[in-house]
Amino acid sequence: MLIEWIEPAKEKRIWEVVRMCEDEHKEYYDQFNEALNRLRKHVPIHVIDDLNKLEDLFLQKNSSLNTAYNYGFSDALKLSKELRDLI
Repeated sequence: MLIEWIEPAKEKRIWEVVRMCEDEHKEYYDQFNEALNRLRKHVPIHVIDDLNKLEDLFLQKNSSLNTAYNYGFSDALKLSKELRDLI
């Protein structure tokens, strides 16, 4: 019963954290995007795909937040259990 409640709440929180991180780093994305757009004007057409891949990689970095949050959540549960066992 508790797990059925925890998973959706955890998933919701993950996306809240992703949004907060995106907002915090928006200025870096804007700078990165401006640089890419400048490069796109000067590189041969066959290099555009590589620039698009770079942009995709930059955006996908936030998917690692999902993994990090899940590890942190699991660690917190383990720590909580260990503390309960000590008491």
